[in-house]
Amino acid sequence: MKKILFTLIALSAAAYAQDVVKVTGDRVSLRAVPDTNAVLLARAMLGDELVLKDNSNPDWVGVLPPASIDLWVNGEFVSNNVVCPEILNIRSGPSLSHSVVGSALKGDKLTVRGGAGGWLKIAPTSNTIVWIKREFTQTPGVAPVEPVTAPLAAAQTQAVVTVVAAPTFQEVMNEGSAISGKPLTEDTAKAQGVDGTYTGVLQPAEGLLYKLIDDHFTDIIVCYVRGNSAQMQTFKGAKIEITGKTYWASGKDLPLVVPARIKPLPVVR
Repeated sequence: MKKILFTLIALSAAAYAQDVVKVTGDRVSLRAVPDTNAVLLARAMLGDELVLKDNSNPDWVGVLPPASIDLWVNGEFVSNNVVCPEILNIRSGPSLSHSVVGSALKGDKLTVRGGAGGWLKIAPTSNTIVWIKREFTQTPGVAPVEPVTAPLAAAQTQAVVTVVAAPTFQEVMNEGSAISGKPLTEDTAKAQGVDGTYTGVLQPAEGLLYKLIDDHFTDIIVCYVRGNSAQMQTFKGAKIEITGKTYWASGKDLPLVVPARIKPLPVVR
């Protein structure tokens, strides 16, 4: 009986075990997204052990943020430290221009550490992720590398899949107001947050936005794009296929797309 009980305990422990990333460098940067130009959130020290969250990037490892890191949420959507909307984005800093590093769900209680300008500084949740260079870690498993299929720059030859909590209409349109220079209102006649796929060449647009341009008729805009700034920069000038949530504003003929998947496409000469 004792042997059976010991076996059950061991199996339970194994089921809940988490892969650990060991830091092999000293003062290694922890960043908001897998890019050396991204926001620096903290530094990991030699011998630190971090919980593995994402092992799919060949150059970076996604880990659970250390408890000492401060993250941010829009205080408008939090009441008594409890999340009000179905999904709330957690960001690396107190503005919509900062990268999304995770999300909180309706009813989640946040550990609030302060605030600034309507934003709340919070402790990391289990549904957040930061990035460390793979070369400075000892990481279990091998990250898959997809073959090059198009004549693009090295950074553009692999599809990028980013799991991002779908933003609220208000978040999207606050940032989308850069298109017209004034606040945008929801087009209630059209469905919001519906999945869509768009193809074109990615180019910068007004403010923090990007746009997809038709690859044959360069004066035609296919849609506007609101995505992770580091990833958008990587694919600037490339022909891509974007799949994500689409949003519509009153009086606008083009949707604003929040990417969930970016797939590079070959350029036909």
